[in-house]
Amino acid sequence: MRDETRLGDARPGALAGPSRRVVLAAASAALPVLLTACKGVQALGTPPPPPRDIRVLRAAITAEELMVARYAAAATRLSASPGGLLAAVRAVQAEHSAHLGQLRSALIEPTGAPTPSAPRAPAISAGTGVTGVLGALEQAEQDASRRLLGQLDGLPAPLAQLFASVAASEATHVPFLQRAQAAAS
Repeated sequence: MRDETRLGDARPGALAGPSRRVVLAAASAALPVLLTACKGVQALGTPPPPPRDIRVLRAAITAEELMVARYAAAATRLSASPGGLLAAVRAVQAEHSAHLGQLRSALIEPTGAPTPSAPRAPAISAGTGVTGVLGALEQAEQDASRRLLGQLDGLPAPLAQLFASVAASEATHVPFLQRAQAAAS
């Protein structure tokens, strides 16, 4: 058996503490940890970008917020329109609000994550008549439906199903608005 000198006791064979070799090894192993700890969270680097499905879902939420805002602007513009046209626009706006709720419920954000502000709806010019307002809404519905269907590939099944359902609903809004306009004329 070999005698080792322990720290704190110069007598051979004393077992007062760890050997010098152990202390030096521990100190050299702890040095990188101590240096990294000084940098805090920055030592981890920038967080990775969110996965594609999260980015696509966020974009769909933003687009749906824009659609709700468009319908609100259109309802204001059509407040004096004949027949049930305003009621039809409000009904479609309510469906878009429901779509927005469904999309938001599919997105799980960490607590304290910043929430982006809702986009502003494109302005409807004062000279735009009923036909122009409804035409703009119909075009926006068709574009939204095409965009959602074009994003289905590669999405997780539940999200793809939600996107397909919203796209189908948005496609049905076009003939609904056209029938409402024809009935109001």
